[in-house]
Amino acid sequence: MKHIFGIDFKVSILQLILILFIIPIFSLKVNSQTVTETLGSPVTFNTKASISTTLTSSNYLTLAYAMSSTSNSGWTVRIQANSDFSNGTSTIAAGFVSLSYSSAVGGPNNTSSRGYQTLSTSSSKSMISSSRSITNGNNIFQQRFNMRVTGGTHLGVGAGTYSTTLTVTVLDKDDNVMASDSNILVEFVVNYSSTCETAVISSYASNQANFTSYTEQMAGKTVTDAVSVQYNPNTATCDKWSLKVRVAGNFTNGGASVAPQYFSLRFNRVSSGIPSAAQIGVSTFPKPLDNVDVTLIGGSNATFTAYTFTEHKFDLQIQGGSHLIIPNGAYTGTLIFSLYNSNNVLISTSNVDVTFNMNSVYNSLTLELQNLANEINLEFNTLANYTNGVSVTKARGMRVVGYQPYQVMIKTSGLNLISAGSNTIPVGAVKIQATKYTSTSGGISTFTRELSTSNQVIVTNPMLDNTQQVTEYDLQYYTAPGDSRLSGKSGVFNTSVLFIVIAQ
Repeated sequence: MKHIFGIDFKVSILQLILILFIIPIFSLKVNSQTVTETLGSPVTFNTKASISTTLTSSNYLTLAYAMSSTSNSGWTVRIQANSDFSNGTSTIAAGFVSLSYSSAVGGPNNTSSRGYQTLSTSSSKSMISSSRSITNGNNIFQQRFNMRVTGGTHLGVGAGTYSTTLTVTVLDKDDNVMASDSNILVEFVVNYSSTCETAVISSYASNQANFTSYTEQMAGKTVTDAVSVQYNPNTATCDKWSLKVRVAGNFTNGGASVAPQYFSLRFNRVSSGIPSAAQIGVSTFPKPLDNVDVTLIGGSNATFTAYTFTEHKFDLQIQGGSHLIIPNGAYTGTLIFSLYNSNNVLISTSNVDVTFNMNSVYNSLTLELQNLANEINLEFNTLANYTNGVSVTKARGMRVVGYQPYQVMIKTSGLNLISAGSNTIPVGAVKIQATKYTSTSGGISTFTRELSTSNQVIVTNPMLDNTQQVTEYDLQYYTAPGDSRLSGKSGVFNTSVLFIVIAQ
């Protein structure tokens, strides 16, 4: 029993020793056959002009070899792309990128280059060949390679760092693998982008218009540097970009409002950043606003510069007229600015509230058309109507409340009364006469006027008597007998008459 146990023990020791010898020999062989990379400065496209040009980075890729095996009579290096180049969202074919052997550091001499070889995802390309031997004395060395990226429209798919990995294989003369690595990183950078996908705009309002009198309401105002638009292109440069704006509804104050077509934006200046207004080719002509997109800058002639902040100032023009005869208060409208790329694809939007203030002394007075005086019908049904003229009177048709001297003026919305069939009668064919309702004048003067598009005074109240702070007036509309301007006309003719009360 003891003899048998001793034999078993010796056999077990012998097996253990053999295993210990096998493991380190196997491990040393694998770890010594390596290929690693070091990257230099990548090919970088910064401008629209550059993406049309082929660019090269010298000594961009350095491959370091460590091989335990030797080659007695020649060896080659082959490279294949594992995929096309990608920035995570867009791809550029590997065939637009080429590598060329540049120089070696250490290792065997007499290495010949095959010149620039276009990368391929389907086959490996022979980059160098050497007739010299790799021996134990020169089995650790480096090789440098130039990278060349072909320019063209294929680079216009978006900004970013485009990368892929390469499989690098070192073969002996019999095509036996001496060393390889399938995860060698290479990349190039595109900063220019016509897609403009990383750009962001923002906006803010500064100065406001303030109307304090009827004269200003009729004249309108221009607010310098009323709105600013800021551009943050980030990595993008953007080719042929456009800036548009629309208004989300009317400018409102409670129930009162003003439509957007009475407002315009006018480019003023580039207050910060580049490109300049001249480089952009921007128009300084006012652009009337609307509830749909209006182009402020269309197809810029110049690109942004990546990571360069830019700001544009715009003036707000408010058209004067009867549409500003509105209650006092702050009127606000929301402007929506939109940045589009060269393909008219929306990139970024920004909303800003723009306000103007109505603080007119004119609005401290009130005028009311009452007793159905807001609609006048002059009917011509007989020959006598044309011969003698027609008259309509609205007793106490107008009521004015004021605590300071004032005037009441009238004007029409157009030059003619117009029928549904587009026939016209000049508004001057109708006259209006204002008469104070009570017999006591209180120093008030009233007038008769032909209708006109011009402002015409029909009442003047110098407020000589405080009993005249609330006054009512009869309004008579009439036509002259035998007025030839009415002859041969038929249909329903319309116009609008605006009553305006202003402080004196």
